Amino acid sequence: MSNHKKIFFKVIRNLLFGTLCVLISTLVIKHDAGAVVNGAKFGESSATETAQLVYLFLTTLLFGLIAVRSEARRAIAALMSGGVAAMMIREMDGWFDYIFHGAWFIFAVIALMISFFVAARFRDHLVDNIGEFILSPVFGAFVAACLGIFVFSRLFGMRILWESFFDVHHLAPMQRWVKNAVEEGSELFGYTLLFLSSYSFSKYVNLLESHELVSPFEALEKNYTHHLNDAEAHSL
Repeated sequence: MSNHKKIFFKVIRNLLFGTLCVLISTLVIKHDAGAVVNGAKFGESSATETAQLVYLFLTTLLFGLIAVRSEARRAIAALMSGGVAAMMIREMDGWFDYIFHGAWFIFAVIALMISFFVAARFRDHLVDNIGEFILSPVFGAFVAACLGIFVFSRLFGMRILWESFFDVHHLAPMQRWVKNAVEEGSELFGYTLLFLSSYSFSKYVNLLESHELVSPFEALEKNYTHHLNDAEAHSL
């Protein structure tokens, strides 16, 4: 099979896998739309919240596996794994409240400190790792995921926006359910993109480690340090 066909089939496979993940997220939201748990929809015990945790756990695991398998990219992978683990712990704040109120913060800091410690041990690679990640094809999806999670879902879920939308001063229970559905649903989509970006990054690192692919960062360095031969110099 030619390289062009291999690339084509890999693109189709990744598109199908991404479509499947988005479809699962949509079906989870659809399930919660018809389920009332503890007198509310899209609450802490909803399937949407559970799906968010599943995607966060898988993302943490994927970045953690990259950190274990790739010493050259361990710094960035450890930071990513620790950061996503902290996000997962924050989403589980209700569970950690059984220990004491705000206990999630301590566990999130521990996760971050562990990732910082690992990254510090491999700090010589960190700058190159960051540059390589920014220039990788995964970076766009990662940024889109972060914007969806930290910006869009938060702004779109503001109470004042939905009070203006429904033209009321206080949201009724069913109106709050609609607000929660939009906020939690868009957040779930962001976590889905985050998982897909971590999955793509793991595949990308595998190609780099097997020398089937040259990273854009290395390619740029080679171009800058390339000495022109006589023919190239004459063409200029």
